Amino acid sequence: MLQIDKSQLNELIKAISSSKNIVITTHHNPDGDAIGSVLGLYHALKALGINAQMVTPNGFPDFLGWLPHSDKIVHYSRDKKAVEELLTNADLLFCLDFNGFKRVEDMAEALKKSPAKRVLIDHHPEPESPFHISISYTEVSSTAELVYEVIEQAYGEGIINYESAVSLYTGIMTDTGSFSYACSRERTFTIAGKLIAKGVIVEEVQGLVYNNFSENRMRLLGFSLAERLKVYPEHRAACIWLTRNDLNQFKHQIGDTEGFVNYPLSIKGIIFSVLFTENDGFIKVSLRSRGNFSANTFSKLYYQGGGHKNAAGGKAFMSMDEAVKQFEELIAKHTAALNA
Repeated sequence: MLQIDKSQLNELIKAISSSKNIVITTHHNPDGDAIGSVLGLYHALKALGINAQMVTPNGFPDFLGWLPHSDKIVHYSRDKKAVEELLTNADLLFCLDFNGFKRVEDMAEALKKSPAKRVLIDHHPEPESPFHISISYTEVSSTAELVYEVIEQAYGEGIINYESAVSLYTGIMTDTGSFSYACSRERTFTIAGKLIAKGVIVEEVQGLVYNNFSENRMRLLGFSLAERLKVYPEHRAACIWLTRNDLNQFKHQIGDTEGFVNYPLSIKGIIFSVLFTENDGFIKVSLRSRGNFSANTFSKLYYQGGGHKNAAGGKAFMSMDEAVKQFEELIAKHTAALNA
C-alpha cells in the first residue's frame, strides 16, 4: 500500500479545514481520469460538508456526461469570466492529473494569478514546482487511484459515497484501458474492489463509457483504420493521421478520437503508435508504446510534450504532410531501439 507523507496529509487537512473557497481543476481536453478525479474529490468533500467549485479549461467527452454532478463543472472555454472569478476568489486550488501550467493551455494565466494555495495530486513524472503541496506518485495507475489514497488516508474510506466511488472507478478504468495496461499493482485492484463495494456496477459503467458513442464516431474510426492508417513493420511502428476536413466530414465532437491511437498496437509486431490530429494552428500528437520504448522520451524530443513512459502527448507545428514525413524519418532514426 502506498503511504502518503503524513506531514503532507496534515498540511492538506489543515488547508481544507481553513479554506472557504475551494476550486478543483484539471488539464485541457480532460479525459476519464481527469473528470473522474475531479468529481471523485468533489463528492468526498461534499460528504464532509465542504462545498467546492469545479472548473476545466474546456469541455469533456459526452460519454462522461452521465457522471454525477458533471453538469456543475464550469468550462473556461465557454465562460471565461465565471472561471476567472472563481479562481480569483479561491483560497485553495486542487490541481488534478496535470503537473504544470502549460497543461491547462489558455487557462494558465488565470491559474497563475489565483492567490489560492495550490495542491497537486498527480501521477505524471517530473512535476513542476508552482505547487504548495505536491502529492505526486508515478507508480499508481491513475490520478483517480491517487485521489482515493489521499481521501482514505486523510479522512477514512467511510466518506467515499457512491457518487465519489463511481467517479473514481471511471477514472481508474479509463486510464488503464479497462485494466489492460498500467495496472499491475495489487493495490489498484484492491481499490477497484473497494469502489465496487460502494455500489459501482462494473457492467453498467463499462456500457456507459464504451458503448455510448455516436454513429459518426464509429464511422470516423472505420475511416481512420481503412484510409488513414500507415504501418511500418520494419520499424514496428504505425501512425494514423486525421485532417480538419476528415474530422468535419464525420461531425467530430470532443472525445471522438479518444482511444484511436491504441488500435495500431493490436497489430502483431507493432509496439509504437502515433495519432496526428489537425487543430487550429498545430497538430495534436498522441503517442502510445509497449515495452521499453519510451513514448514519453520521443514526445519530449520531437513534439514539445511528455507524459508517461508508454503514453504521452505533444504538438507539431507544421503541415500534416510534413508531420507524417518527419515521423517516418524519426522512426527510421530510432529503428534500433524499436527493434531491440
